[in-house]
Amino acid sequence: MRQDVRIWRKGRFPYKMIVSDLLEDIISDASANAVRFIQNAGYTTFLYGERQMNSILAPAFHKHTDAMVMEYPSTRKIGASNHQARADYFCYCNTGQEKEYRLFVELKSSWQKLPLSNGFYKANIELYQDACSQIKGLINEVRGKNKAFYSGTPIIRVSMISIALYTTGTDENIDVDYDDVINKATREFTCDSQDMDCNFIALWKTNKWLKNDIKKEWEEDNYTFHGILYICHIMESITV
Repeated sequence: MRQDVRIWRKGRFPYKMIVSDLLEDIISDASANAVRFIQNAGYTTFLYGERQMNSILAPAFHKHTDAMVMEYPSTRKIGASNHQARADYFCYCNTGQEKEYRLFVELKSSWQKLPLSNGFYKANIELYQDACSQIKGLINEVRGKNKAFYSGTPIIRVSMISIALYTTGTDENIDVDYDDVINKATREFTCDSQDMDCNFIALWKTNKWLKNDIKKEWEEDNYTFHGILYICHIMESITV
């Protein structure tokens, strides 16, 4: 069942709309996977961290790309230290078609308490910037010793952070201003040093009946889950 996902995007360049549409489909299906998990398991274990988020994202990547591998071995940095990396997703898209391309995605995951009285946590913004730095570094994979492998096909790199939105205690029944969440995200998730401000945002919000289906995973739990915010930077394509 397709989920209602709010989308914000900016910028125009080759493949930008194609990749934006792909991400919208993936996030919509990932949201449906989250609903299915909650309905059957009663919990939100998939929110625990990046590896658990792949439980709902990976099936969606499989569905909407021609081929996909996770933890793709790659070279991010030239030099003696920290040069080996694993891209979270490497996908073959539109294989054999006019708009064929390859896609790298670097994923980070976190949490954010609402309301956003003081904006997003600094740690979340730094996590987004870290994803941007890592995905940008994959230029050394594409144009390095393995460049013949990538020759002739556009390469798109996307940094993505998924942020679980929640309230606690007396705030649990507040009327969340989702427009404010998106507006603040567009202003705060920047990466000036990399010229990689966010240019695609998707927000899936939970409805009332779904919130009521969620059980406490730990006795000390005192939060209400309101949805997942996905903040991305889609880089312009590169070719070798």
